[in-house]
Amino acid sequence: MSVDPMLPGLVADPGSLGAIRRQALGDEPGALRAAAEQFEQLFMDMVMKSMRSTVSGESLFDNEGSRLFTGLLDQEFARGIAEQGGLGLADLLVVQLSQLRGAAGQDRQRAADTSGKAGESR
Repeated sequence: MSVDPMLPGLVADPGSLGAIRRQALGDEPGALRAAAEQFEQLFMDMVMKSMRSTVSGESLFDNEGSRLFTGLLDQEFARGIAEQGGLGLADLLVVQLSQLRGAAGQDRQRAADTSGKAGESR
């Protein structure tokens, strides 16, 4: 599975959201996939941090530097999990949001059809 080049820039580059917006103009399904993968990576990062917070941090090496390191390590673990296919959350999001997008398109089409018919009866 190839990973979108925008995904690794998620944490370090706040401009990756702008890159997804630009991609959405030309490749909407691809942008949806990239956004879903980034969401899954963020979700995994939050899970890792929550799991880490349950462990007692009182040790000889517990300091601000070690907490920074473990936070970065958790981000890399989350990135690695996402690169290997993740939990399937991104796939489910793409399916669900694609269905919603299709339903919204059908609603717009019906609204356009009914407004056109209303104009013809006058």
